[in-house]
Amino acid sequence: LSFAPSLIVSAEGAGPPEVVDILRAASVDFTEVPSGYHAEAIAQKIRVVGAALQVTDLAENLVEQAQTEIDLAVANASRAEGVRKRVLFVLSTQGGRILASGTGTGADGIIQMSGALNAISEFEGYKPLTDEAAAAAAPDVILMMDREGNHASTDEELFTMPALSATPAAETKSVVRMNSLLLLGFGPRTAKAVTALNQALYPV
Repeated sequence: LSFAPSLIVSAEGAGPPEVVDILRAASVDFTEVPSGYHAEAIAQKIRVVGAALQVTDLAENLVEQAQTEIDLAVANASRAEGVRKRVLFVLSTQGGRILASGTGTGADGIIQMSGALNAISEFEGYKPLTDEAAAAAAPDVILMMDREGNHASTDEELFTMPALSATPAAETKSVVRMNSLLLLGFGPRTAKAVTALNQALYPV
């Protein structure tokens, strides 16, 4: 509020809740952008932001362009059920524990749009994996975000972890790392993310 904005745009679920309540109570226009991990959700995000910025016509043009690009990218990425790779999205390995994506997440959405299968379907959201659960998931590929610091792991560190050492991904040393905003942003660049991940998972 000290920057005296005329508009605040927030992602759905942003927090802490008490801070969001203060922002909502301020005499500043506040727009919450809905979440979602599919083409229709992306269109809704664009429309909400366009309405907030009073550029609805431009937003509709962008919606049409984004939907066309996403439909084409998803169609090109499609694979038959029997050849779809199992992908384990690892959010963090901090403390030697794997924090992985189940269903209902951005990672789950982009994996499926890119012609692969989420190796974890037993739970929703991001949760720690036991060694047994990681081995049972039998991922062909490990998917991670490009990152540095305590949350980063080299390929060697990944595959020496007991949870991953016996997986098919470890046998082939298959790891894909992508920019987090591109991979999980679910905005107008999603078609590029789908294509990039598909090409990384299924190299020619």
